[in-house]
Amino acid sequence: MVINSVSNQKFKLINKLRQKKYRDKENSFVIESRKLVGEAIRSSIDIDFIFLEDGVDFETDLPVVVFDKSLYKKITELKSPDGIGAVVKKKKSKNISSKNILLLDHINDPGNMGTMIRSAEAFGFKDIILTCGCVDIYNEKSLRASMGSVFRLNILEYSYDEIRELKKTYKLIASDMHGIDIRDYDRSNDSLILAIGNEANGLSDDIRKLSDDFVKISMQGEIESLNAAIAASIMMNILHL
Repeated sequence: MVINSVSNQKFKLINKLRQKKYRDKENSFVIESRKLVGEAIRSSIDIDFIFLEDGVDFETDLPVVVFDKSLYKKITELKSPDGIGAVVKKKKSKNISSKNILLLDHINDPGNMGTMIRSAEAFGFKDIILTCGCVDIYNEKSLRASMGSVFRLNILEYSYDEIRELKKTYKLIASDMHGIDIRDYDRSNDSLILAIGNEANGLSDDIRKLSDDFVKISMQGEIESLNAAIAASIMMNILHL
C-alpha cells in the first residue's frame, strides 16, 4: 500500500523525530540515504522500519512503509534524496573499555561532531564522552558526517564528576594552542582521554581544571588554528600510533 495522507501515523512520527525533544522521548531517530541505511543494517542496529519513496526498490526483510512522491518530498531533509530512509532506535551505551577515549567538550557544529565520530572509529577511539551542551549526535547533519560510525561506537554523556572519577585510571590531555607539540608528548603506557573544546571558545573551565597536560599541533605560515574536527583527527592519528 502506498501512503498519500499526512494523517498517517508513520508520516507524523518521522516529522516529529526531526526535533531533538521527540528523539529523546521516542528514543529513536531518522536516517536517510541508501548508504546510511545499509550501514545501519550491517551494524545490526535496531531498526523500527524502512521508509521508501514510491517506485524505489530496496531489498530487506525489515518492515517497509512506502510514501507517494509528493508525501516523501515533505519528509526528506536531503536536497537530492534517493528515496530511502529508516526510523532507528538509539543505541544503548556500555561501560567504557578502551585505552583511548575521545572527550568532546561543548561541540556545537553537527558536521564537526559527525566527522570527529568518524575519525574516532578510524583511529581506534571506541569510546566517546560528550559533556552536557554538545550538539545532538542524532542530528541529521551529524549522522551524515559520521558515515555510519555513530552506529558502532560507544558514545556517552558524562558529568564533570563522572569524568573526574574516570581520571583514577586515565590521564586527561586537552587540545590547547599553548600546549606542547603533540608529537613530543610522551604517552608511555598511559590510558588516555583526549579532550577537544568548543569551536569558538575552546575548553570549558571545568575540563581545563581536570586536564593533566595540554597539547597542540604545531603549524607554519599565518594559520592560528585548525577546524576542531581536523585538529581532533590529526591528534587521534598521532596518539594511536
